[in-house]
Amino acid sequence: MVRALVAALRLLPLTAAPSLGAALGRLAAIALPGVRGAVQQRLNATRGALGGRTPTAAAHLADLGRRVAEFANADRLLGLNAVRVPPETRTLLTPSPRGLLVAAGHLDNWELMAAALARAGHEVRTVVAAPRAGPLSRWLLSERARLGVTSLPPGGGARAALAALASGDGVGLLVDLATHERSISVDFLGRPTRAALTLERLARSTGAPVVFIWPAREAGGLTVHAEAVEFDPTSPTGSLTQALAHRIQDRIAAAPERWLWVHDRWPSESIPDARRVTVPHA
Repeated sequence: MVRALVAALRLLPLTAAPSLGAALGRLAAIALPGVRGAVQQRLNATRGALGGRTPTAAAHLADLGRRVAEFANADRLLGLNAVRVPPETRTLLTPSPRGLLVAAGHLDNWELMAAALARAGHEVRTVVAAPRAGPLSRWLLSERARLGVTSLPPGGGARAALAALASGDGVGLLVDLATHERSISVDFLGRPTRAALTLERLARSTGAPVVFIWPAREAGGLTVHAEAVEFDPTSPTGSLTQALAHRIQDRIAAAPERWLWVHDRWPSESIPDARRVTVPHA
């Protein structure tokens, strides 16, 4: 079914495919009331942090459907330069002799952003979570590989990341999901939740510079923005992790419907003290 849907999206004109994806997202909001209710509850609970700009769950699912349709047509969109990587972003994504740590969140079309960076020649290896079983997950993994996005396997991701950094390569981590790894409590959209310390521990171990990147929907398509994140290794543990959480929530507040609200970011009751994952010293 997933392959048939992707094939249909690729047959449509580029102006029509995102509209169909959005329509399928709105249909999912009707057909999956449990998902719709959970998403709406999360949106309502963060209304204050979003400045009162709370989209409906149906609007979020429609936007998510549009993003899936765009990613299904990544080849065509990248061929038309629909994702812009400006010179200042390219400069910040140049690894140092100690490598480069790239922090990102599930903002707008992060999958299309990763494909655009790979197409532009930025060798940023992404540490991924353990894949879930299912046709959509399998399709995503195969599409990432086909588009040149290099993923570091879960489990040994920390060691693989250290090896990449030691070789002067870039390593990317998505830092806005709930975690069972070694973590701390951070404030995220006005609510406490756990955030993995993996990126911060890698930064402290290697001295690699940290860059935060995000895609923004602008006239003509997406633009990949980047900013250096100043980090003092003598600062208290968790300071970098909290700073990145604040950066991501600022981007969410700018366009609330374009985050990943279908993910349960606040399962504090179901996640006790996080399982320890050792990051060896470089």
